[in-house]
Amino acid sequence: MYLQIIWFELLAFVCSLIALPVIWKSKYLRIFPFLMLIIVAVEGYYKFFIADRWTNNAPVYNVQVPLQYVCYLLILYYSARTISLKRYSIVGLIILVVFNAITTIYFTPEKYSNVWGYYCCSIIAIMGIIIKFYEMIITTRTAKYDFLKDPFFYILFAFLFYNLVTLPYFGMANWLYRTNRLSEFKGVLTALTQLMSVTNYILYTTYSIAFIWIASARVIY
Repeated sequence: MYLQIIWFELLAFVCSLIALPVIWKSKYLRIFPFLMLIIVAVEGYYKFFIADRWTNNAPVYNVQVPLQYVCYLLILYYSARTISLKRYSIVGLIILVVFNAITTIYFTPEKYSNVWGYYCCSIIAIMGIIIKFYEMIITTRTAKYDFLKDPFFYILFAFLFYNLVTLPYFGMANWLYRTNRLSEFKGVLTALTQLMSVTNYILYTTYSIAFIWIASARVIY
């Protein structure tokens, strides 16, 4: 189930390219094709060009994951309508980069994923999205704007859901791995892996629908 995620990522990337003539007019939406390219390039490489599925890919993901979240924080920054969200995005970006660099270099064993770095990225993203949602609600009260008709809201909601699910998954998986209890809780880990796969399907399906929606409407809210 997990190995099929690449097809959903590819679909989202293609849909972002279809919507490119529209989203290129937006400072924050135009970042999405680049973000999807980062994801597809790494996932596609390991899916189609590496024969051994057990190849250690932690060093690559220790760079790719923070880079993804840098893109998300830039998206939040350029979409911000309040100074508070702009400041949060900049401060969060700096913390994210510094924390991931330090924990990867000094606290992550070779060939291991930087789980602490992922925790940092995910928590910063969750808080940023919540602030953005509050901003959307306030904007609805003061202007003729309905965030429920904005595809960007559903993109953010899907990414929020993804982070809320994967945060405990990586925490549990990392604990089982470091305590050598994978065999003891194999069923739990399998269930968590399947759950994470489903959240990925939901995430990239939502992205695909949102990009097609934007391309069809030719309107940026």
